[in-house]
Amino acid sequence: MILRLLQSAWQPFANQLCARRDVESAGLVLAERIAGGAVLQARHLVPVPDEAYLVRRVDQLRLDPVALNRLVRPARDTGLSIFTVHTHPGTITPWFSHADDVGDARLMPAFHAQMPGPHGSIVLAGESTEPAARAWTDEGGPRGMALRIVGDVLRVIPAAPEGMNEDWFDRQRLALGPEGQAILRDLHVVIVGLGGTGSVVLVQLAHLGVGRITLIDGDRVESTNLSRIIGATRHDVGVAYKVDVAARYVGALGLGTVVTAIRRPLGDLETVQAAEAADLVFSCVDTQTPRALLNRLSYWRAVPVIDLGSAFRVDHSGRIDAGAGRVVLIGPGRPCLACWGHLDPARLRTEALSDEERASLAREGYVRGADLAQPSVVAFNTQIAGAAVVEMLRLVTQFAGADDAPQRLAFDFLTGTTRRNVIARNAQCTICAEAARDAPGPTGSTA
Repeated sequence: MILRLLQSAWQPFANQLCARRDVESAGLVLAERIAGGAVLQARHLVPVPDEAYLVRRVDQLRLDPVALNRLVRPARDTGLSIFTVHTHPGTITPWFSHADDVGDARLMPAFHAQMPGPHGSIVLAGESTEPAARAWTDEGGPRGMALRIVGDVLRVIPAAPEGMNEDWFDRQRLALGPEGQAILRDLHVVIVGLGGTGSVVLVQLAHLGVGRITLIDGDRVESTNLSRIIGATRHDVGVAYKVDVAARYVGALGLGTVVTAIRRPLGDLETVQAAEAADLVFSCVDTQTPRALLNRLSYWRAVPVIDLGSAFRVDHSGRIDAGAGRVVLIGPGRPCLACWGHLDPARLRTEALSDEERASLAREGYVRGADLAQPSVVAFNTQIAGAAVVEMLRLVTQFAGADDAPQRLAFDFLTGTTRRNVIARNAQCTICAEAARDAPGPTGSTA
């Protein structure tokens, strides 16, 4: 189970609680259950006001039950989960004390009696905003709770135990460090689209040792895919699904990655919930509809998305006279694909038509090129996919730090050049700007 928090809300909230070093401080995180209950997404972060403390010392606190009841009212009204947060001043590592165990054993069943769980608690140590968390389910008793803090970087807390020293990743560990490799082992990545770029992304993630990969694609292998999809054979043409070919490759590799293959395009409840549950999504699609859905989901559910794309122009003799690729990282705090101009309203409308409607409009000259095959070359796909995976490593392991990361990489295959692009978010955007306005406030009370 995972609790997902926005860095822009969590950091000021945690800083406010940790500012007092002479006494413990408390707050509440109210979270929505998403992805079929697999993930909890923080919606309100509420510091406890001074007047709500009955006892407040350096090693103990007790809240007024009436004040606490007022603070959790929004959770009762809207069915949110409740996580209490408190500090341990003067300590270095967050841990749950015996007093915490006793207090939670009384409080959590009371929460469960009022609204569905899970509920839980979070501890902050000293001046650090690196928390420890646990959840209490209806069955009773605490269990570990993983955290994901989404912002300029993706903080994975906790990562897989450093004791998982598989020899397979020794060389990577030298580059990324034990913590970096542990983060990859604890990561859940979704790939939407297992064609040319998605296939290469999958192979790299599996060799890196990413812990969980979910694959979403409804297409079977075609003969034209064999030159671009790694692991596909002539025997797969017309028979095997692309996601099954990818899962077969990972299984044969034997490096411990858990793969889930969904043989449908993105769009129904199961596929959308799978994307919501991910720590990060690779958008490797060649149509606008799933790209637009992932673009909105990235901000709505605070899931970083890396979008890959390429385009070529061929002259009358069949030679490429223009070729470009891109890697765009979107998510909270970043401009979205609409801001970058990578969503085409006309193509979205065309893709929403039925086959009969599209054919009729094509005969009348209103739709051109919507169903034409696009050029694709494995070498170009590999360059784009490799750059996208490097950006994922930058985001989750911070191997290059968190400063001055590109929002978009633009490739010109003819000249062999790569440009780093940064733009400001469109303040009028109905997707990323609106999501930023609706994000939970770090200090506002919901009482």
